[in-house]
Amino acid sequence: MRSAILSLCYILFTFASAAVSSEIAGQARVIDGDTFSIRKTRIRIAAIDACERDQTGVKRGQIWPCGIEARRSLAKMIDGRHVRCVQIDTDQYRRLVGQCFIEGDDIGLRMVKLGQAVLLLRYLPATHPLDLNEYRLAEAEARRLRHGIWAARVEPPWLYRRKASRDASHDVWPN
Repeated sequence: MRSAILSLCYILFTFASAAVSSEIAGQARVIDGDTFSIRKTRIRIAAIDACERDQTGVKRGQIWPCGIEARRSLAKMIDGRHVRCVQIDTDQYRRLVGQCFIEGDDIGLRMVKLGQAVLLLRYLPATHPLDLNEYRLAEAEARRLRHGIWAARVEPPWLYRRKASRDASHDVWPN
């Protein structure tokens, strides 16, 4: 009888803890086009990838600062405002990865719709709550309408980061 009660308690605890998601809410401070902080917690918006702050592309024959533009778009949307995030994961840099909302709207989805971010799905855990079909449709529509990065020649942010880290590791400083 005692082992049955302990087993039942274990099962209930396991399911109850799995059903409770970690959330964080508060005033947002934008860092770049897909990262911000609430208090001292850095948050990476799940499923999206925006240009890095120093990244540029070419738009209408001119150098276009896509990283600055992505940060500006996110800041206009959330900087200094109350944001709520549901934690999906923690990334390799120990940032909380979350689906984040402002006034009920999915921030990542809005960035994709604006063409200020592309989908980055490969790092999502299998148990994520995102409606990926909605994200894919939003990206296809932004591309069709040539919003943001879709109106420019821009290296994918993940590839830009990889090249930048490889180049930095080969820098040689003069003596």
